[in-house]
Amino acid sequence: MRKAAILWVAVVAVALFAGSSYAEGLRAAVIDVNKILNDSEAGMAAKKKMEARYNEIKKSVDAKQEEARKLKEEIDKQKVMLGKEKLKEKEDSLQAKLNELREISQQGEHEMQTQQGEMTREVFKLVEAQVDAVVKAEKINIVIEKSAGVIYYDKSMDITRQVLDRLNKSAGEAATKGQPERKKAEPKKGGGGGK
Repeated sequence: MRKAAILWVAVVAVALFAGSSYAEGLRAAVIDVNKILNDSEAGMAAKKKMEARYNEIKKSVDAKQEEARKLKEEIDKQKVMLGKEKLKEKEDSLQAKLNELREISQQGEHEMQTQQGEMTREVFKLVEAQVDAVVKAEKINIVIEKSAGVIYYDKSMDITRQVLDRLNKSAGEAATKGQPERKKAEPKKGGGGGK
């Protein structure tokens, strides 16, 4: 709903300026933020970190689930032989394990949602900085997010690749800071496919 409202504001703004001489100099661009979040080194690193934590939580949930399954099987096998008190005790123990399993699952889900939101915001801040740099360099007046309902745009208006490349370059530069500089390899002489 919010994206639709932003898109309509952008459309109205463009329409208002379309009749004026300003419209002739108006530069618009389109960006696919989801592609950048998914394909950038920062986005992939965040995703990898999320997957690692998800696997930890899943192992914990699976272990509790296995404990509950074994206890249920034990109750089913011994149901006839157990007295009412022992049966009640085991059923209460099973219920406690199921409650614990439900709680761990809910906590894990909440943690994953929170972590995903935080990591998305962190990566998005990096993306915004690179969008600002491209906007200033290209003197762009308006940037529209591709998934906000853009029906058509000229491919030359898409700045996704520029922002993605800048983001990956800045991440690479940040990673190499503090590391000793490596000597660059000398280009081979005499070979090559020059013009």
